[in-house]
Amino acid sequence: MRALSIFALAAVVGATGAQAQQLDRASQKLELFGDAPVGCVANAARVTSQANATFQSNGPSGGVVVFPALVDSVTATSRASSIALALPVVCNASHRVTLRSANGGLLREGANPGRNSGGFAEFQTYGVSVQWQGQTASVGGGGNSATLAQGQPAKGEMLVDIAVPQGTQPLVAGTYTDSVVVEIRPAN
Repeated sequence: MRALSIFALAAVVGATGAQAQQLDRASQKLELFGDAPVGCVANAARVTSQANATFQSNGPSGGVVVFPALVDSVTATSRASSIALALPVVCNASHRVTLRSANGGLLREGANPGRNSGGFAEFQTYGVSVQWQGQTASVGGGGNSATLAQGQPAKGEMLVDIAVPQGTQPLVAGTYTDSVVVEIRPAN
């Protein structure tokens, strides 16, 4: 029986030695750091509705809107056309959205802005608007830029609507172009 007692005592001493090691153990502190840089990301747009308009995506950096029948073949006036695009956007800080039109409308290549040629126009107005987080910025009727500000991070679909009205004056034959930029820039 004595052997059993010694064994029991050895087990108790072994446990006491292990507890003493835990109390003397040095602690290690590991600190973790990361950085989320300020930024806005836009992905490729998709068409949500269209009438006499098509969209060819160039990926997240943009695309081309084409009005396949810009003018009525009988009157040579512009046909009512429209397209709506949804652009997935994520901004992790306050930001500004600027909408810019190079010409403020569709200008015939080689023409001078605002010039009429014998009762024919070389410029066709249109409207473009951006809806984002309950705010709207629009240009059209010859206007070239508009801005909206968002004071906090946001994500969702930015809606871009483009509409060419039914014309009242015939257009000179040619190619009519404009360049629209939707710029999303962090405010910080």
